[in-house]
Amino acid sequence: MTRSMASHVLLAAAVALAPLPALAQPTPGPTDGAPKRPIGDDDIEKSLRPWAKGVSPDEQAAALSLFKEGNALIKDQLWPKAVAKYREALTHWKHPAIYYNLALALVNLDQPLEIYDALEKAMEYGVGPLDSEKLDRAKSTKLLVEKQIGSVEYTIDVQGATLVLDGQEVFTGPGTYKARVRAGEHTVVARAEGYTPVPLTVKILGGTVSAITIPMYTDAELTRETRKMPNWVPYTVLGSGVVLAAVGGLLHSSAKTNFEEYDKAIGVCAGEDPSGGCTTLPAGVADKKTTAESNQTLAFTAYGIGGAAVVAGVVLVILNRPKTFRIDPTKGGAAADIAISPVVAPGQAGLVVAGSF
Repeated sequence: MTRSMASHVLLAAAVALAPLPALAQPTPGPTDGAPKRPIGDDDIEKSLRPWAKGVSPDEQAAALSLFKEGNALIKDQLWPKAVAKYREALTHWKHPAIYYNLALALVNLDQPLEIYDALEKAMEYGVGPLDSEKLDRAKSTKLLVEKQIGSVEYTIDVQGATLVLDGQEVFTGPGTYKARVRAGEHTVVARAEGYTPVPLTVKILGGTVSAITIPMYTDAELTRETRKMPNWVPYTVLGSGVVLAAVGGLLHSSAKTNFEEYDKAIGVCAGEDPSGGCTTLPAGVADKKTTAESNQTLAFTAYGIGGAAVVAGVVLVILNRPKTFRIDPTKGGAAADIAISPVVAPGQAGLVVAGSF
């Protein structure tokens, strides 16, 4: 049922419940015993004592005067002014009859939550301050109103966290906030120092209970890192370059040793040769030179490749520095590792929140 349709239904119920022209007639109704008029100005003076306990005669008189003014305003269909008068009367005397007529005026202002509260208080003492017909009609009107409202049970677990419902701070945790709200979409969020607010939009159906533990996350829980490549890649390149350079150093040292041994062998050979030269090389001397030259070539190659790898590794380490970003837990997904999904079951509506960190 749309809000407009529900309003028309409640207005029709109100007219049936309290015919407006009769408000100016405080005299009893037909003699058939079935009341056909709203609560009259003098009915409130015939109250039984349970709802008058502790209320002085002066307070009762003040309430009665304001009650009469409210009844006159209802006759002229001045609903907001009538509501104001009834509410003022209730500051003097919380009489069920005043709540009853307050509900009539509120019906025409499309305020289901206020109507519900007023009807509950009007029916608190049963037929005593009203009559059986008005009590029955109050009950039926309340059933219609209940289709326009839902209940919330919102839990926050963080000490000192503030629960904000539709922009209004309504509760401080830890604990569970329970209230009736109008059916429709509502925004709820919990705020606390060191935590990132996560606003949730919840659609509450009439007659359902929205029971949620409001998710709260620290900045660390909502922060992720991304890199251009796996972190092992640049360090593997850098490490490979260092290893190649070290191998080049070993080869270079070996080449130097072989060259020294070759030069030493040539010197000995020249000293023993009468010609002052070295006509015949001793066995293995020529191999030392060949080995030294090969190792030297390999060493320079290793230096070149290793050096390039070291430079490339350093560049990759710089380029692969992590970049942080914040996730949106309300969207869920694999990147976020958090999912918030609505759930609606008979008599209950809420959210399922799941995540891992």
